[in-house]
Amino acid sequence: MPLTEDPAGWRRLIDAAELTRFVTEALHAAGARTSDAAVTAEVLVAADLGGVDSHGVARLRRYVEGLRNGDINRHAVPETVSDKGSVCVLDAHNGLGQPALREAIDLAVSRAEQFGTSAVMVRRSNHMGIAGWFAERAARAGMLAMVSTNAVPQVAPMGTNEPMFGTNPLCYAVPTTTSPLCFDGATSTVSRGKLEQLDRLGEPMLNGWALGPDGQSTTDIPETVQGLIHRKGYALLPLGGGDKDHGGHKGSAMSLLIELLCGPLAGAQWSRHTYQNGEGGLGHFVFCLNLNALGDADTIRAGVDELAQEVRSGTPTDRQAPVRIPGDRRRLVTEMRKEGGIPVLESVVTDLNDIAEFVGINPVAALTYV
Repeated sequence: MPLTEDPAGWRRLIDAAELTRFVTEALHAAGARTSDAAVTAEVLVAADLGGVDSHGVARLRRYVEGLRNGDINRHAVPETVSDKGSVCVLDAHNGLGQPALREAIDLAVSRAEQFGTSAVMVRRSNHMGIAGWFAERAARAGMLAMVSTNAVPQVAPMGTNEPMFGTNPLCYAVPTTTSPLCFDGATSTVSRGKLEQLDRLGEPMLNGWALGPDGQSTTDIPETVQGLIHRKGYALLPLGGGDKDHGGHKGSAMSLLIELLCGPLAGAQWSRHTYQNGEGGLGHFVFCLNLNALGDADTIRAGVDELAQEVRSGTPTDRQAPVRIPGDRRRLVTEMRKEGGIPVLESVVTDLNDIAEFVGINPVAALTYV
């Protein structure tokens, strides 16, 4: 079955360039420097282009309001506070996460070109969008890259109903002879952004994704989302759920690793203590491995292609659905949306236009209604 857009719930098609224009202008009007606004807009729109609508322009308001009310430092410039050659630490000074992490990625690539491998930590940062944008940037420079971040406490480790970890995405990208192979996913069963997207679409959440204050599974999306935002005892579950039989201990351990890398090891706040004292305090982690340090990079890329194709050629469990590897679907969606426009929910368009009025810019222009 070919991949197609599901029109249910979508109302407007917006050109990617127009959406990028709008987000850049909104962030700049809210106080961000032009360069910071541009990279943040590129990351947000890239999420929508790839079908990751839960992490795209629907999140613009949090950035605009943060810049306007001072929760995000509009004047911040990332600073290298520790430089040990292949290992560096940046202080984002409570600025936008996207510019800080882009600087970390570029620094990690530069050091891996020099030393073969590199690790760069970021402290005192904010939400940085989809990790895949940054990992793929490094992969296009010839690196195997891993990127992760911590976040507000929303996930309960196995054995408790108390949220202690962020959704803590784990992302990796590796070069191929064409587009990078890239995986980007939360170490929780579901992200809060996904629940918000399901709520906008009027679709249900599944049993076993989240717990209520009583420690029992809940499927009430609005209550769960508000309970997570206001820290009222609601919690998401780690990959594998809340019990060992389904692998919940593995998801908890993966999330803990990211919490360590992006919290104490980075000199950043860990999830339970993030967004205190007027700043995000988040940490990001970047690791790069230069393929040239392993041998002939072209041979390695060809091997990655061969492995990927072997996986795709496996016998599908659903004869109407092809076997895909990470990134396949997102690339197809990106091609479709670049050509035909990005479908955006009417409720999101309304929010964007409210933001336009709030900061004093032209509203976003839709191509057509769906």
